[in-house]
Amino acid sequence: MLRAAHDVGVAEWPQPQPGPRDVVIRVRACGICGTDRHIVEGAYPSAKPNVLGHEFAGTVEQLGGEVSCLAFGDRVAVDPNIACGFCAACRRGDVHLCERLQAIGVTLPGGMAPFVRVPELQAHKIPPNLSLDAAAFAEPLSCIVHGLERVRLPLGARVAVLGAGSIGLMMLQALRSSGAAWISVSEPAAPKRELAAFFGADEALEPVQFDAPSHESAYDLVVDCTGVPAMLNTALRLGRRGADILLFGVSPMGKTTAIEPYVLYRKEQRIVASNINPHTMDKAIALLANAEVRVDHIVSREVALDELPALLSTPAAADEIKAALRF
Repeated sequence: MLRAAHDVGVAEWPQPQPGPRDVVIRVRACGICGTDRHIVEGAYPSAKPNVLGHEFAGTVEQLGGEVSCLAFGDRVAVDPNIACGFCAACRRGDVHLCERLQAIGVTLPGGMAPFVRVPELQAHKIPPNLSLDAAAFAEPLSCIVHGLERVRLPLGARVAVLGAGSIGLMMLQALRSSGAAWISVSEPAAPKRELAAFFGADEALEPVQFDAPSHESAYDLVVDCTGVPAMLNTALRLGRRGADILLFGVSPMGKTTAIEPYVLYRKEQRIVASNINPHTMDKAIALLANAEVRVDHIVSREVALDELPALLSTPAAADEIKAALRF
């Protein structure tokens, strides 16, 4: 439970009860996201007090009286982002830009608890061949799907991915599935570079190696998965004329970087931002179930509930790829 910025701990929380159109999920697995750490640091807005956790999967334990599409025992992955349906953004179809957006694990109690209440609409059934542990990756992967739907990715494209954490590793697989022919990955940590090669990167290099002239203006698309503001200039340098630059990694609030507008003009590049996951959960579940995006080996540390406060209160270790809570 997050009580305030820098104040997180294990605590008693009321057992959730379903409303008429809600279900209560027994959580099996919940991923620890960089955003969770930003929330604890006070660098990302959230409700307080609140139960964290927005990347989770589990089984339906209780049903509200008006639930019609789920049954007891159904295995589900959860879309945590709940749009109001009435604001201007929702009425034009941009539910991810909802003016009153609520998010399970951010503004509503989340999946770092044995049980969590979820609106029926947010629970997506998963196929029998997909484990709950893997299904907990559906939410971040659904955000990746949305990001790639926003950019121009021609068949046979050359792509540079900056960062090989859990997001970068899933991103490179989704890029390959979408038709990228050559994927270069920039990553300072050797274990993550090895995993990038394992998951199909054509080359996985240290960042300094991307300073070589052969990488200058060499890519049709550059995807930043680090969230480090200064990486925008690296991306602009690596992108060819007419390239898209996808800012996918979440930068903490208040961080800025300077760019030279002339570079954008001269190269006619397009900077594209991406925010959460409008209507992409089922696509992500299909990618996982069909093994087009694999998540084996991505979880580098499994933790129990009582280990979470210390984990969330410290920066990710250099060798941490993905930590996950498992019940």
